Formats: sequence, structure tokens, C-alpha cells
Amino acid sequence: MEKKIVLSLFYMGVVTAVVGIIVTTVSYFGFFKREVEENLAHECHLLAQCYDSGDPISDLDRFTGEDFRITLIEKDGRVIFESAADAQDMANHLDRPEIKSADKNGTGTDTRFSDTIGTQDYYYALRLDDGNILRVSIQADSIFALFERSLVIIIVIIIGIVIVSMIASVKLTDKLVSPLKKIPELLRTNKMASDTDIYPEIVPLVEEIRSVRSSQSEMRQEFTANVSHELKTPLTSISGYAQVIENGMAQGEDCIRFAAKIRSESARMLTLISDIIRLSELDSEEVESLNDDIDLTQTARECREQLEPLAERRGIRITLSGEAETIKGSRTEIHELIYNLVDNAIKYNRDNGNINITVSGKTLAVEDTGIGIPKESIPRIFERFYRADKSRSRAKGGTGLGLSIVRHIAERHGAEINVDSTVNVGTRITVIFR
Repeated sequence: MEKKIVLSLFYMGVVTAVVGIIVTTVSYFGFFKREVEENLAHECHLLAQCYDSGDPISDLDRFTGEDFRITLIEKDGRVIFESAADAQDMANHLDRPEIKSADKNGTGTDTRFSDTIGTQDYYYALRLDDGNILRVSIQADSIFALFERSLVIIIVIIIGIVIVSMIASVKLTDKLVSPLKKIPELLRTNKMASDTDIYPEIVPLVEEIRSVRSSQSEMRQEFTANVSHELKTPLTSISGYAQVIENGMAQGEDCIRFAAKIRSESARMLTLISDIIRLSELDSEEVESLNDDIDLTQTARECREQLEPLAERRGIRITLSGEAETIKGSRTEIHELIYNLVDNAIKYNRDNGNINITVSGKTLAVEDTGIGIPKESIPRIFERFYRADKSRSRAKGGTGLGLSIVRHIAERHGAEINVDSTVNVGTRITVIFR
């Protein structure tokens, strides 16, 4: 971040300085040009006052040593006097813009650029009382020549600006970032952010980070405790049953029953571990892409077919309605989301109950006729290991992680989940995809 700020400030300083130099030079040239034109007009009018139509060449010849050039043109465009050349060798000037304008309006100006010597010739012409036209002109640097002559100075100034900009940007960045560097230290300690010299605008952010970290720490501790408890319970059962068999206290049918209990508890542990690993995968950044085209209705149909044998053991009927609807996402994850919702609907349903899966547009709904969820528990059912009724949940083989997996997948796909449930009536969970 510091490097980006330094470079941004540096570039800003250099660009501003270069633009400033260009604007200043162009502005200076504009003022210079105006001054040249005003001086020429002034000189031309002074010469006109000294002009004697009886002996004009003699009068004008006195000013040939001045810095400006003097030309006298007759009405027909013939040059009768030129201070910088032989008038007889000069071409007719009637087609010159300043001469045309002076003949028509009384005065005329023009500026002509010389490619060969990089200068500009400024002309001012004045129509005299006798009809002749008096013209004065001067040669001055063009803006390009001005840049060229000032190039060394400009380069030196730019180098100076680059050095100053670099030093200033480093120092300014250090000053800007210095308060931000204190945030990690504040987060490691219990020192109040308001007691330090960090920006007041950052204090709420620091407090929010502290709150989030504290919450995450509590969640990790709770998760660890829950995992330990969930694994300890089946392990204790397995150990107890194995010890009874080992001591020869179980014979015949009892031995078979205890072995079945060990198998059941082992299966529960495997399911729990599998769900924990899946949650860890969803939490990590290395997750599947969301570029699959998924037919919600077809995926729901596949989940129904997979879970129908489990539902039929309890006489539960699963129905599916809806037209084909395609969404973008991860095919594996959407299948997992629907499977978990339907699996939950089977586990917490009544014997001989019903489950209705509905796809309408980009909305998927799974509704059951089960035991329902108390209203106070609805906001927490997507938390890890949360069970509205712990004893009944464990008895039905639930790990308390299925809906957490559903929430993670929904969030990854930008979907919204709504829950509507009534105790002893049933539950409807709706997932709205964007």
C-alpha cells in the first residue's frame, strides 16, 4: 500500500509540475505576443506622425537603425521604401493580409511563422492620409523556439521537481501511513484507540475489528468444544460397548446388538467428520468455480431419487413440481444444498408425512410436515452444531452441521434463505437465487 501511495503522490507531483511548466510557458508566450503587437502598433503610429508625404523616404530613412523593419507601400501594392532590403527588388505587396486589411479598414495585422529559422514575423500596417500604407514588422521567437531555447532550464527544473516530488511523497506517505501502522499494536493490546494519535475516523474500524476478532475467538472456542463433545459421545459409547465385549460380559445376541451399536456410532462419527471437513473446504479460498449451468429442477429430481429409499422406510412421500430453470453456480454445491435440505426434511418429519419440493423461477422451496422449529430457534438453526431439540436431533442421526453447509453454499451463490416454521405443523425453507 505504501508503495502505491508513494508512486501516486510522486506521479501527481511530476504531472502537476510538467503541466504547470507548459501552461506557464504558453501563458508567457501569449503575454509576450500581445506586448509585441502593442509595441508595433505604437511604433507605427509614432512613425506616421513623423511621416511627410512630400519627402517620405527621407523621413523614414532616419529610423532604419531601429530594431523593427519599416516598409512603405503605394496604393497599387508597389514597395517604395524598405528599411531592410532594396525596395525595387521586392514583389508587389497588395496580396499580403495586413496590407489588404489596412487598405480596407485603416489598420491591419498578421503573424507569419518561419519554419526554417523557427521565428515568427509580426506585422502592423496603417493606411496614411495620402493613401499609402506604412508597415512595421519585427522578428521574434516562436513558442517552439522559446521551448527549444529554454529546454536546458526546463530539464533542470523537471529533474529538480522529480527529486523533490520523490522526497516529499515518501515523507508524506510515511506521515499518512504512520497512524495506520499502529492498528496491529492496538489490536494486540487492550489500549483504547481514542487514546492514541491515529485518525479519529479509524477508531470505529479498530473497535469493529476487535469485536469481530473477539466474536471469532468465541466461535472457535465454541466450535472446538462442540467438536470435542460430539466426538466424545460416540467414542465413549464405542469404548463402553467394546469393553463389555472384551470382558466377556456380552454373549450371543447381546454381542451382535453391541456390535451393531458400535457400527452405528462409528457411522455417526464418520458423518460428523465428513461434515466438518466439508465446512472447512467451504471456508477456505480454494473452492469450486461458479460457472456451471445448473437446472434446479433436474438437480432436485436427482436428490429426490437418491433419498427416496430413506424416506420410504418411514412412509414419507416426496413430490417435486416446477419447470426447468437454469442458474449459474457450482453443480456439486447446489446438489449438496438441495440434498441437505431434503435429508433434513426426512429426518425431522413425521412417519407417513409429506415433503414437497417446488421450483418456481430461480426460487427453490422444500416444505415438510414435520416437528417444526420454535420461533426463537429459527435465527440460530444455521449455526454450527446448533440443535433446536438436541436429544431428538442426535437420535435421528443429525450432526448439527447440515444447515451450516447449506448457508455457506447459499452465500457463495449470492442466494437468500427464508425459513417459515410452526411447531408440530411443519417447516418451509426457501432459497432464492439471483
